[in-house]
Parts: sequence; C-alpha cells; structure tokens
Amino acid sequence: MKKASAFVLSLSILVLVLLSACNNSVEDMLDDYNGGFNKGYVTLTGENKAEEVLEPGDEGFSQRNLLFDSYTVYDVGTLNLAAPESCKSFSWVLTDPSIKHGDDVVEVMFFDGVSTTERKTKEYVVYIQDSGLQIGHTYYLTLSVIGKDGKTYTDLAQIFTVEFHIEVD
Repeated sequence: MKKASAFVLSLSILVLVLLSACNNSVEDMLDDYNGGFNKGYVTLTGENKAEEVLEPGDEGFSQRNLLFDSYTVYDVGTLNLAAPESCKSFSWVLTDPSIKHGDDVVEVMFFDGVSTTERKTKEYVVYIQDSGLQIGHTYYLTLSVIGKDGKTYTDLAQIFTVEFHIEVD
C-alpha cells in the first residue's frame, strides 16, 4: 500500500513540476492554436513557418490559387473544399468532360441531402458514395467567386473518383 501511495505522490509531483515549467497558460496555448484559423489562409514554407496567402481582391492574387489542379477522392471518401472567407458570393459547378453533346453539368447529391447542379455556399462537401458520381471517372469542378474588390475570379480543378481497395497478401 505504501508503494502505491509513494507512486501516486511521485507522479503528482512530476505533473506539477512539468506544468510549472511551462511558460504559457492553457489559455495562451489555446489562443495560439486557434489563432492559426482566424487570420485567413496560411500555408507552410520550406522551414514550416506560416505565411499569409493572398485572397481574391488582394493585389497580386492569381485566380489559379483558388483550387489545386486536381483532387483524387476514394469512393468511400469525402470531397471537402472551401472558398476563401473574404469572398462575397460562391458558385461551384461540376461538369462531365465525357459528355460531348448536350448539358455536361452534373447533378450532385451533397452531404446535407440537397441534390443540385450548382452549389452557392462557401463549402463544397460531397460524400462520394452517396453523390451519384461514377467511380473511376474524371470530372471538372469550377469555382467562381466574387472577391472583396467586386471582381469575379474563376478556377478549374480535375476531380478523379477512384475505388478504394486493400490488397491482402
């Protein structure tokens, strides 16, 4: 019994020493962590230092920075994209390049149960398995936004839907 009491006492002292050695309070650490999500869009440089990225309407912004060139999503996965916070309006449209004649715009079932050909929200969230999209197929996703300067910015990305499988030896 004395060994258990000594162990608990030693562990308590160790925890107190570790906590007192930290210069930051819990609130400081939380504010520091959450601050990364409140200042716009950040990316990591080669030295892993955060730097602010330009947004639509900022001088020097390129509309090619709205989306990556391509995204690969598993059939059991989720495509989860967001437009920059500072934009005034959003339009996401998915097209099927294999349709040569007629309407190539694809109707998509979104995570919230809404089925539509154009999404006008900041987020574009699609559960692939419930979306109605073909697996093993390539689509084009166009994002158009109105920046804080009132101009329209548009970018295009390829979306690859692939089957998820695990190889067992």
